[in-house]
Amino acid sequence: MREKSLKGKERSILKKVVVPLALEIILLFPYEMGAEIIDKIVAIVNGDIITLSELREISVPYLEKMKSKYSLNYDEEQFRETERRILDQLIDETLVIQEADRLEIVIEEKDVDITIRDVMDNSKLSEDQFKHALDEEGITFEEYREQLKNQIKKVRFVEQEIKSRIQIKEKEIESYHKEHRDSFNTPPEVKLQQILLMIPSEASEQEISQIRGKAEEILKKIRNGEDFNTMVKLHSQDSSASAGGDIGFLKQGELIPALNEVAFSLNVGEVSSVIQSSLGFHIIRILDKRERQKMTKEERWKEIEGILYNQRVEDKFKQLIKELRNKSYIKINL
Repeated sequence: MREKSLKGKERSILKKVVVPLALEIILLFPYEMGAEIIDKIVAIVNGDIITLSELREISVPYLEKMKSKYSLNYDEEQFRETERRILDQLIDETLVIQEADRLEIVIEEKDVDITIRDVMDNSKLSEDQFKHALDEEGITFEEYREQLKNQIKKVRFVEQEIKSRIQIKEKEIESYHKEHRDSFNTPPEVKLQQILLMIPSEASEQEISQIRGKAEEILKKIRNGEDFNTMVKLHSQDSSASAGGDIGFLKQGELIPALNEVAFSLNVGEVSSVIQSSLGFHIIRILDKRERQKMTKEERWKEIEGILYNQRVEDKFKQLIKELRNKSYIKINL
């Protein structure tokens, strides 16, 4: 049991730190896992090169995950389009590192040591366990350190050249608040657990009727005193069944429409009737509720400042990348 838990931790941390360049890219193209890669240069960026193997080091792990999770395959044209987007991101990463080097932004080895220690502490992994996790992903500890050093360098570069130069004025905050006034009151929330009997996509009307009948039987047992938690474990087909059907707190509007109105009309402890949605038949019980809360002016101003600041950082970064591309020599061979 411990071994299984440990592997889960290892995979979790690798997703966060081993391949950070691809965190926002979904890879769904049909690359053959067992095929031999004949390496070649796919891009030259001011004298630095990006190879096909570097591209695939990022794409292959995500491809395996997405194919197994969604069973999706893209055709050749979609594959090439996706691969080009990944390469564009790698080019941008290279340009940022080059500019950081030009500005003599230096990352000391002790900075890398501290970051690695923080990563291991947060993941509750020993050094040996952490190295084992890297080894399973086909990356050496030294290679990981170099990747991490570049990540820290990029963060320092953005802090120095972008974040430190951004100031949000009071009138900007007031203007934003005026346009989005209703967004700064916390909506009501409800915590619920559910029993879900799913309707297969190919189900006939008769089969759907039979599933509804089963849901009604379950509800009748609950009304007659059967324990809701027991009914969840016995009958629910939702992924939340392993947690007793508890799907946590959800804000008004976050639930699917069929459930939203019912959930917020019930009192704590009450059980709904059978509800049909596009997913299937639901029976829900309300565990807790939080009423709408108004934010103070200080809370609203602080949140708006954060929103505007993040928007400004993103815009400035995009503009910087555009400027770096315009003055750089970039040759793509993909």
